[in-house]
Amino acid sequence: MSPHRLTLERRTAHRVATSAKLAALAVLVLSGVGCKSKPATEEAAASAQPSGEPTAPPLSTLVVDHGELDTVAPENAAQIAATQVATIVYAKPHKESRRLGYLRLGAIVKRDPEPMKKQVGECKGDWYHVYPMGYVCTEDATIDLEAPLVRATRRRAHTDKPLPYAYGFVRATAPQYLRVPTKAEQEKSEFGLQEHLKWYAENAAEVQKVDLGANDVPLDSRGIARPGVEHPPGFRLSTELSRSELFGGTGEEPAAPWWLEGGRKIPNVSGFNVPDYAIFADRVRRKTGLSFVDAFVAEEGGLERGFAVTVDMRLIPTTKVKPDTGSPFHGVELTGDIPVPFAFVITRDAKTYKLLRGKDQVKADGSLPRRAIVPVSGKARIKAGKRYYQTLKDPTRWMRAEDIGIVTPPREWPAVAEKGEKWIDVSLGQQTLVMYEGKRAWYATLVSTGKPRFGDPKTTNATPMGVFRLQSKHIAAVMDSEENSSVAGGKKAGGGGGPRYDDETRATIARLKKAEADGAKLNDEDRRRLANINRGRHPEYGVTQRRGAGGFELRDVPWIQYFEAGYALHGAYWHDVFGIPRSHGCINLSPIDARLAFMWTDPPLPPDWHGINIGDDMGQGTTVSVRE
Repeated sequence: MSPHRLTLERRTAHRVATSAKLAALAVLVLSGVGCKSKPATEEAAASAQPSGEPTAPPLSTLVVDHGELDTVAPENAAQIAATQVATIVYAKPHKESRRLGYLRLGAIVKRDPEPMKKQVGECKGDWYHVYPMGYVCTEDATIDLEAPLVRATRRRAHTDKPLPYAYGFVRATAPQYLRVPTKAEQEKSEFGLQEHLKWYAENAAEVQKVDLGANDVPLDSRGIARPGVEHPPGFRLSTELSRSELFGGTGEEPAAPWWLEGGRKIPNVSGFNVPDYAIFADRVRRKTGLSFVDAFVAEEGGLERGFAVTVDMRLIPTTKVKPDTGSPFHGVELTGDIPVPFAFVITRDAKTYKLLRGKDQVKADGSLPRRAIVPVSGKARIKAGKRYYQTLKDPTRWMRAEDIGIVTPPREWPAVAEKGEKWIDVSLGQQTLVMYEGKRAWYATLVSTGKPRFGDPKTTNATPMGVFRLQSKHIAAVMDSEENSSVAGGKKAGGGGGPRYDDETRATIARLKKAEADGAKLNDEDRRRLANINRGRHPEYGVTQRRGAGGFELRDVPWIQYFEAGYALHGAYWHDVFGIPRSHGCINLSPIDARLAFMWTDPPLPPDWHGINIGDDMGQGTTVSVRE
């Protein structure tokens, strides 16, 4: 049997084994805490029992003026398609005019029937007015909707899903092929290929295995996970997909697409220029995060191998990529069932404590599941040098501050709250994000901001504090491992980077080395940190840093919203430690939460646009308040 298949028996086993796990993706709310609480999976399963999806209210009832973005195209308007990875939409028919946004390769938007009569602005083709606003040059677009490149790129971002593409991480340096290579070409282009293929054949089942991820969580029509919501009939979990499907393909072993039959029938649009006879256009280095729109299996000379198609239409051998499904974590809609303030539990070994009267001591008195939601009274106490917060339902039980992230209103309301506008409240101290309409908090979640938690953004990777307006929005864009991007609108104040080991990291190393020398007992996460240190790795590798982090490229980071030059809210498909600072200054959200925030904020993206640069002609961007 081909290694690209999963048998029916294995799929059935996958579904049975993962049904309980999927139920556990629901938010867990603990009204009481401690040892007598139900296990996390049991509680979550109870809260996630389907009862027929209730009707979802609209995402927002606020009426917001979006300026020219509200312009409606004529019925049955003509269309134009993007033929570059980023086809710019200009404010005027001139390339020196403001860039309103852009279309991604293959996107089709509505246009006026005729081009501009006067051709100006360095456009060697025609200028067309597109809807809802702006102009596109046919150097980077075409009105021929049956052109080979347009037909080949009809599989684009899934904007209805938390992860808009299929994703994976490169495990070994690989060529980015332009056409299906022969066996001989692969052996010439990939050093040690036979050894690699032998290793893959022996380990494929393990190294290509995925966990339940962001796109496995059932969401309502607004993109919110809540009890009673079910997947549509026929939905299959990530753990049930074939290896080709995990990379964006369809079916078990799909054949190469038509545009690769007998050679390549479309131009190289990757931006990496090579001669027409070239087999590949650049290599992709180990640890790079990639996005894919399709995948297939090809056989030549007795070598059968899978290939995934990137957004810029290059081919990556799937034996060198590990598929990734992102974090299934999500926040919670704030209804009357969840009183504010409350706490998210962020650590795996969290406990509740009794504060011993008359003594500067505490006593562990129960355990807390990670990601549980626990209402708190708002009272805090210092014991043995640590801060503890009182639970609401049982005033004798307290939680350690370092184990939780508390959702609470700001001490002072920003002006936009007084005006009743949409705004986002980010607490660096608590690592929480709350979406507000006026003074009504309606959704809350955990985030990961810059590490260190507090600091000067000019000299560290700290997230800047202040009140900002959104400057641009992008469905997905490339970032490097320090979260720099060509769509950032400028560099971070500190220029990115920073010392490899900051003061907090050095303190962690010293603490664990001392514990090792003293023979002290360590929890699971600290044992993993110590093992990393002893192997010469960063202590957080695989703990609060996704394996593969450090000095690489992350393609198509999803749901990016810049609020300051170099600083953005965005989805992170490469880690699952929300609630703990770990970014290079941006505000990381889970894919589910990042998409929800993207769809809720203003202004919205026009249909089939990939990104916008917010200007006065589009209405104001939603406010983002970052506080201590």
